[in-house]
Amino acid sequence: MNKQTRKFVSVGMAILLVAAMPIQAWAQAVETRNLCRDSGIIFAFFNGVQTTSAEAHRALNEFRRIHGNERADGENIRYEVMYNHTNGLEDFVETFQQRVLEQEQILHGRFELALELINGGGTWWEKLGQLATTLPQIRDDFLDWYRASIVESLTSLADNPPTLNNYAEHQSRLDTWIVEGKQIVMVAHSQGNLFANSAYDYAASQTDAESLKLVHIAPATPIANGPHRLADKDLVINALRATGGVQDITDIIPAYLDRPAGLNGETDILGHGLLEIYLNPALNIGAAVVGDIENELAAVQPPEMPAEAETGFFTATLTWNGTGDVDLHVYEPGGSHVFYRTMNGQSGYLDVDNTTANGPEHYFASCEAETLQTGTYQVGVANYNRADGRTATLQIASFKDGALGTRSVTLGEPTGDAPSHMMFDVEVSEDNETGEFEVFIR
Repeated sequence: MNKQTRKFVSVGMAILLVAAMPIQAWAQAVETRNLCRDSGIIFAFFNGVQTTSAEAHRALNEFRRIHGNERADGENIRYEVMYNHTNGLEDFVETFQQRVLEQEQILHGRFELALELINGGGTWWEKLGQLATTLPQIRDDFLDWYRASIVESLTSLADNPPTLNNYAEHQSRLDTWIVEGKQIVMVAHSQGNLFANSAYDYAASQTDAESLKLVHIAPATPIANGPHRLADKDLVINALRATGGVQDITDIIPAYLDRPAGLNGETDILGHGLLEIYLNPALNIGAAVVGDIENELAAVQPPEMPAEAETGFFTATLTWNGTGDVDLHVYEPGGSHVFYRTMNGQSGYLDVDNTTANGPEHYFASCEAETLQTGTYQVGVANYNRADGRTATLQIASFKDGALGTRSVTLGEPTGDAPSHMMFDVEVSEDNETGEFEVFIR
């Protein structure tokens, strides 16, 4: 019996087992506690320049609050951050220390004031100004440097756009959503548009055009794959015009002194902030951005091809860069070894097995609390055949938190049914008091 035949036999046996279940047992299964909220639409947010992970998730929560957890037709929406790091964020903190904190000892150690300074200060700034007379000039000099550093960073990315080879985490997440048959709406701010355009190009080659949408906010690129919004007084993006080009201005915003505070209670002197400018409900551009997103959420459609994979409490997605047969192996806490020979475990299932090229292979742990096992899941990969020298990428993601980790390895000679590289230990635990399940990786 060859590998492909074994796959269909395994799936067929699972179908027969379900069909043979007594009616009473079936009724009990239907009543089991489901840990995952089925979502047909993925809202993927690509953060902007100089944004920490915490700030990106704060923005995501605002998007969730504005657009809700379901579409008008009842289709559920799940929100995730497609986080990207800004090269030089550490340099920014160091420079703030050198240019401001060390020059005015009254601010020594107050790193949390860095972004407040950029956002125009406030009463605290006025009070400090009475004690430190050089602060206004220091602030102006620092803001000039800060804007120039952002423009330099964005220009560098525009000259060398990020590719999915550089950002395996984004690609693996897209692979998972596509094989699960999701509708994908991407929303990007600032430099996130460079990442989102690359992600869009990759996803467009894998799924239907009507199943993929992209909204650009303050795009640091002249390339658009959907509607965009750009403020006339966005000093960061409009400064990029001198280095190449950006999208046309779409909206007029007030001068700095006349701007109302944004969703975070702050203003942005550079006119570039997502919460301060582009989602500000007191500005026309804020309503316009929300309208663009609502339109794309309403327009996105399910893919024509049925889903190949299921959503799980956590998933393992394996891909590789070329031909060959690479296998995903999961050792469950109860002792089951889930791979192409035994695709049905006690806690999860291997529902996609690729035997030719690129992947994906996909394992999902059950969303049913009564089925999901607590303990350690060991996840590895093997070059079953013809994949010598290929780079295999494995991503673990949870329903609650999105991508937990992405790792790659170069494969050696074929090892058949024996995994050559153990990539992750995935820990699933249950709180005895609340009954809540958690998952993390080691």
